[in-house]
Amino acid sequence: MEEKKVSTLFEEMRDDVSRFITSSLELGKLEVYEKLSLGTSAITYGLIIGGAALFALLFLFVTIALYLGDLLQNLWVGFGIVTGFTLLVLLIMLLVGKPFKKKITNKVVRFLMENDETDKTKSNL
Repeated sequence: MEEKKVSTLFEEMRDDVSRFITSSLELGKLEVYEKLSLGTSAITYGLIIGGAALFALLFLFVTIALYLGDLLQNLWVGFGIVTGFTLLVLLIMLLVGKPFKKKITNKVVRFLMENDETDKTKSNL
């Protein structure tokens, strides 16, 4: 009689441990899905905003080039000035690209760590 109770207890404990491991794996999977969906939505939103800003910037540059071309009475000179300015900005961005990438990387890591700390706080409650 005593042995049956111990074996039953071990079977129940094994089942509980099995359910706990399965639940922990499911929770981990759901947390990964949540972070992946948040990242994907942020990237998609950024791409949409970036695309709209790119079109606006393109039309702004064409407008400035046409204005300068009209002002200088030579359309090619207006577009040349705008192209030169754009190439200068591109060169500056290439020169400061490494610190810029580092800032973005640090912000992403900080964002993920804040979310991780928030998750830990929620799980402790």
